[in-house]
Amino acid sequence: MLKIKHLYFSYDKKEILKNIDLQLTGGIGCLLGPNGAGKSTLLKCIAGILNPRAGEIQLNGKDVEKLDFKERAKFVSYAPQEFSVNFPYTVFEIVLMGRNPHINILEGPKKDDVEETKKAIQTLKLAKFENIPFTSLSGGEKRLTLIARALSQNGQLMLFDEPTSFLDFRNQLIVLTVINKIAKRFKKLVLVSLHDPNLALSFCDKVFLLKEGTILKNGNTDEVITEENIDLLYSLKSRLVKLGNKRFIIPEKLL
Repeated sequence: MLKIKHLYFSYDKKEILKNIDLQLTGGIGCLLGPNGAGKSTLLKCIAGILNPRAGEIQLNGKDVEKLDFKERAKFVSYAPQEFSVNFPYTVFEIVLMGRNPHINILEGPKKDDVEETKKAIQTLKLAKFENIPFTSLSGGEKRLTLIARALSQNGQLMLFDEPTSFLDFRNQLIVLTVINKIAKRFKKLVLVSLHDPNLALSFCDKVFLLKEGTILKNGNTDEVITEENIDLLYSLKSRLVKLGNKRFIIPEKLL
């Protein structure tokens, strides 16, 4: 279980996150909100990349902020929104980097690390790319490689920052389908950040509506994503429609 209590974060004197309370007990949770809402900042605080000004972050009752970065990385896997690589590391090498928290720097990767890396590559169906430079992959293939890296890290909690960004419609669905399968197959606790409420409706169990550094609403996806709340979150009128057992948000034209 992920539990965040009264979390604040500031850049210099600018307050970015304000009194964040969040609890996720299972499945896939979603931080949904506009650009600049604080979604990436919150994920980085949970991952230990940024240090909150105040508040608590607990995973299964353990205060993860008291762990050093390497120990924390054994509990929390993090896939960033952007990942820049200039050296032509292979897909295998990129995914192996997820094992860094488990590797003794003097001894290097062991058999278990190689096996976990190959397992993650096979799970994401990336075996044919194993020896291909990461820099030569398409956007969707790079995103799947980063998910494989997070999986090889083997954290109890997996964080994905805008996993659908810069992807076409098909690859957005592929990436979120893979994340959904990983959450169920490996019983991982997953928290993603998204912009699109329709993707949240299709793939997420719980939603946290984040705007201007504050969680406005949270709860089960079907209960939280409503016409009223979308207007509150995006200042956008919309209609909620049903097609079979699916629900969709259709925005009204702005002009």
